[in-house]
Amino acid sequence: MIEVPAVVRNKAAAVGASNWLEDLPALVAGLERDWGIAIGRPFAGATEAFVAEATLAGGGLAVLKLMVPRDGDAARHETIVLRLVNGKGCARLLRSDEARGAMLLERLGPSLHDLGLPLAQRLPILVAAAARVWRPAPNAGLPTGADKGRWLVEFITTT
Repeated sequence: MIEVPAVVRNKAAAVGASNWLEDLPALVAGLERDWGIAIGRPFAGATEAFVAEATLAGGGLAVLKLMVPRDGDAARHETIVLRLVNGKGCARLLRSDEARGAMLLERLGPSLHDLGLPLAQRLPILVAAAARVWRPAPNAGLPTGADKGRWLVEFITTT
């Protein structure tokens, strides 16, 4: 049995991905087999994906991230960004399978929240990381900031 945090379950239900929840154990088992990894406990703070500890065949530590399927190219876009930044400002992408919405990421350690840092200390760290990651990427197949802004306006207005 795979434990999926309530927020992720709710996200899947909200976007019509209930089948994904039902198929998640088989998806995880397939990735364990295909990538030679062992999945451990899930991270409770996930919101957009099933995220869990992973151990590589050689004993190294990683993180498995399985995006909740939804309209758009969220998994593809995240994979592109992670490849472009190559670990500068965020976890390094070790493997990916866009068709399954799967990413195997470098495990960085405890989250800022788990470290007990107050929000006033976390925000500057997060902004500095975002500044390293968010930069122009012409011809990378990613939406521009203006595209994302228009999408957000439409989403907020519609929702």
